[in-house]
Amino acid sequence: MKRPALVLMILSLLLLPLLASCGDTPTATPAPTPTLAAAPSPSPVPTTAAAAPSPTVAPTTVPAQAATPTPVPPTATPALTATPLPPTATPLPTATPLPAYTYGQELATLSGHSGGLWQAVLSPDGKTLASASADKTVILWDVATLKPLKTLKGHTGEVRAVAWSPDEKTLATGSTDNTIKLWRMPEGTEIMTLKGHTDEVAGVAFSPDGQTLVSGSKDATLKVWSVADGKLIKTLTGHTNWIESVAWSPDGKWLVSGSLDFTVRLWSTATYENTSILRGHTNWVLPTNFSPDSSMVASGSKDGTVRVWSVATGKELLTLTGHGEEVRSVAFSPDGKVLASGSEDETARLWAIPSGKPLLTVKPKSSAAWVTFTPDGNTLVTGLGNGLIKLWWVRPS
Repeated sequence: MKRPALVLMILSLLLLPLLASCGDTPTATPAPTPTLAAAPSPSPVPTTAAAAPSPTVAPTTVPAQAATPTPVPPTATPALTATPLPPTATPLPTATPLPAYTYGQELATLSGHSGGLWQAVLSPDGKTLASASADKTVILWDVATLKPLKTLKGHTGEVRAVAWSPDEKTLATGSTDNTIKLWRMPEGTEIMTLKGHTDEVAGVAFSPDGQTLVSGSKDATLKVWSVADGKLIKTLTGHTNWIESVAWSPDGKWLVSGSLDFTVRLWSTATYENTSILRGHTNWVLPTNFSPDSSMVASGSKDGTVRVWSVATGKELLTLTGHGEEVRSVAFSPDGKVLASGSEDETARLWAIPSGKPLLTVKPKSSAAWVTFTPDGNTLVTGLGNGLIKLWWVRPS
C-alpha cells in the first residue's frame, strides 16, 4: 500500500467520530427553545401552556376570591333596624303628670313671707309670680322650680297691690305708705316712686299697651299715671269711701273700681268719665275684675256674695252665694268659662260661667286673700292671710 493512501485512511478514521458529533448538533438546532420561551405571550399559550403559567395566573385569581367576602356588608345593614328607637321617644309627652292630678288637688305650698299676703300675681307668660305682703316686701318666684328669685324691698309700709306690665319689663307696687313704686324686671331694681295719693294705695293696674298705670286709694280717688316719666295724667273722683280695687279691661276701653261705699264704678278710658254705677252689694265692695273678653265685671263683697255684671248695660247677670264671710278676691279663667273667688271663710270656690253653677271648693286653711289662674287655666294660685301661697289643680279630669 502506498503511503498517501494509508495517511488518508488514518485521517478518515480520526475525523469520522467528529463528523458524527457535528452532525448531531444541527439536528438539535431546530430546538429553538427560545420559541417556547415566547409561550408566555397571552395569545398562543392559552391552551397549551396553561398548566405551566398557572403559578402566574394564581395571583390574578386570588383577588377574585377575595371579592367573595363583599357580601358581608349586607349582614351589617340589619343594624339599621335599631332606628325605630326614636318613635319610642315620642310617647314622652304622654308622660306629663298633668292627667295624674285629681280635680282640686293641692300641688304645692310656697313659703317665704313673714306677714300675710295681699296679692299674688302671675306674669303674662306665667313664668314668674309676684307676691305682695304685709311684711313690706314683694317676692318674685320661679313658677317652674317654685323657688324665690328675688325680694324687692323699698316700701316703708305693707305692700297691698302688685301688677305686671304687659311686656313683663316693669312691676308696679302700691303700699300703705301712700306711694307707688315701679321696678325694672327681671333685675328687680327700683325705677321711680310715684307720689300723689294722701292715703294707702290698695290697687294698681297697667293699661293693655303698658304706657299708663291706674291706682286706687283709701283717699277715695283713682289716679292715672304715665309710666314713661311718672307724671300724673288724671285724678278720678266719685266714690264716697276708700277704693279697695281697680282693674283695666283687656280691650283697654274701661276701668273698674270697687269701694267701701258699696258700689262698683265703670270709667271710660277715652274721657276718664264715670259712665256707670253698679249697685247691688249690701256691704263693702272689695275685689273687682274683668272677663277676658271685657264684656263682664265680677265683684266680691263683705256681704259674702260674688256678683257678675254686664259692662255694656250695667245690669247684674249673676249673684253667687256660698261663701260664709267676705269675698276678698275674684278672677276669671283665661277662657272666661270659670270664675274663682277667695274668701275670709278660708275657702276658694270655682263657678261656671255663664250659668253660675258651683264647680269646686278648695280649703287652704287660711283666708284666701287672692286668687288667680295660670295662663293655661290648669292651676289656681291662692295667696293666703297666713303668708303662704298654695297651688291647686283645677283642670277637670
